[in-house]
Amino acid sequence: MSYQHRFNARYVYMLCLAAAAGGFMFGYSEGVIAATLESIKKSFGLNSMETGWAVSSIIFGGVIGALTAGKMADKTGRKPVILLSAILFVITSYLSAVADSFTLFTGARLICGIAVGLAATVTPMYISEISPAKMRGKATGTYDLSIVAGVLVVFTVNYLIARGMPQAWMVETGWRIMMAVQLVPSVAMLVLIILVPESPHWCIRHNRGEQAIKVLSRIYPEFNQEEARQLFQLPSSAAKKSTTARKGVMPENPVLRYILVVGVAIAVLQQFTGINVINYYTPMMLEGTTSNKDIIFFETIFVALLNGVGAFIGMHLFDHYGRLPIMKIGTVGAIAGLLIASWGLYTNDVGYIAISGILIFTLFFGMGWGAGAWVMISEIFPDRIRESSMGLAVGLMWVTNFLITLVFPIVNDNAWLQEQFHGAFSMWIFVVFNAFCYWFLSRYVPETRGVALEDIEKVAEAKMLKNTLSVQTEKV
Repeated sequence: MSYQHRFNARYVYMLCLAAAAGGFMFGYSEGVIAATLESIKKSFGLNSMETGWAVSSIIFGGVIGALTAGKMADKTGRKPVILLSAILFVITSYLSAVADSFTLFTGARLICGIAVGLAATVTPMYISEISPAKMRGKATGTYDLSIVAGVLVVFTVNYLIARGMPQAWMVETGWRIMMAVQLVPSVAMLVLIILVPESPHWCIRHNRGEQAIKVLSRIYPEFNQEEARQLFQLPSSAAKKSTTARKGVMPENPVLRYILVVGVAIAVLQQFTGINVINYYTPMMLEGTTSNKDIIFFETIFVALLNGVGAFIGMHLFDHYGRLPIMKIGTVGAIAGLLIASWGLYTNDVGYIAISGILIFTLFFGMGWGAGAWVMISEIFPDRIRESSMGLAVGLMWVTNFLITLVFPIVNDNAWLQEQFHGAFSMWIFVVFNAFCYWFLSRYVPETRGVALEDIEKVAEAKMLKNTLSVQTEKV
């Protein structure tokens, strides 16, 4: 439509940054456990299984939140779901800090995970729906950047709290202060979400014309009554299509089925790049450079910082050069970083060669799959299956995260593999996974740069037909 040629980028960025507070809390809530785990373990006298539950409870909650978020967002709107997640963040930040039992602590972390799952599913959806097609890559990239910012801030805050303090103080008081500090960004998120409007995309589908016009008029200065009349002719037909498309998990329409599989695969494959394993186990590798825990903790800040720099670069390039070229470059760079890190491990140089590889990997992951996966899954699903598909994609992302972090220590700690490869074998596995990610991008993922959300289905259909013809030609 003609009104979409001019838009108020400043207003869009304001809405995106406010909504992205959900991503910040995602990163902060996940990252806060890293510095507190050892103290929590001693404070509650946990065994190995209980320690694992202290970490994984938020992941279980994330799966629950993600799988329920889509249906909630469809019925009530995007804003109420994000607002609910903000309220849960506030409550659980307080409860996790004052918990006098392990049961209460893990209960709070589980509910916090539900809040993360809700925010992780609906926030990218909201951002993609309020963003004009020409700037959607950069706008949606703010979500991934906010996750990285949350991790970076929590690492920095926890470092400042723990610096120079005795272990006894950390066990008694320190970890509770770290948990309590979550209240600051939680309350800030609550205030920001109260101020943002509902998604005009959702309002159009649910016949809330005045709300949609109010927001669209601020985003698009040339939006007028004629454009509004054309726009509000869409909901009735869209609703009919929506009903038929959502009868089951797997749509009957082959194009929608193709899009669902590709979108969910993008979310799952992001975890197979190895980023969360790198995040969780970097401190173990850093022990090869120094025995000073404060220095190790300080150095982990730079790992998060490089991820943020990569995400910032990626989100600025997506709208200029396309999603796929930048994600491919990021994948190749991530493979190079893993190979360098694996060489350091294989040669028993777990110092600066290994760390350089990790930093290179983190930088290129942030530029490629870090920012790119969130941009793609927030925009690739057509309106007919958007909510349910987004929830499924994020839910399976959490499940994959859990399974990989569960299996990685088993493989990495295998005595024979350690004796032969000194930890490099696990890195090589992720090299293979990243190579598969590159092939998958090239073969199945459609380019969505500059494509309106309403036209994504046509672009995906063209990609599907191209693959079908390619397969038929190969058979001949």
